[in-house]
Amino acid sequence: MPTYDYKCTKCDTVFEVSHGFDEKPPKTCMVDGCRGRLERQFSPPAIIFKGKGWHVTDYGRGNGGRNGGNGKDSDTVEKATEKAKTALDDD
Repeated sequence: MPTYDYKCTKCDTVFEVSHGFDEKPPKTCMVDGCRGRLERQFSPPAIIFKGKGWHVTDYGRGNGGRNGGNGKDSDTVEKATEKAKTALDDD
C-alpha cells in the first residue's frame, strides 16, 4: 500500500498516511482541535543508486556476457565509461 505525505494548511503539521489508490484521502487535520484542511505533498521517488559505476561493475567485465564472454561488450562499456569521465573532467 503506498504512503503519502499530507500537510495541514492551518498548523503546518505533516502526516504520512498509507492508503490504496482507490481509497479516499484524508481531508482534515488529525491534530486535536485543529481540523485544518490537508494538502497532499509531492516527494521524490524512493529509488537510490549507491556507489559509482554500478552498471559497469555488474556488466562490464565480459565474463559470460551475451557474446559468450569474448570481451567485446566489456571493451565497449569501458570505452564509453572513459569517454563519459573525460567529458565530465572537461566541464
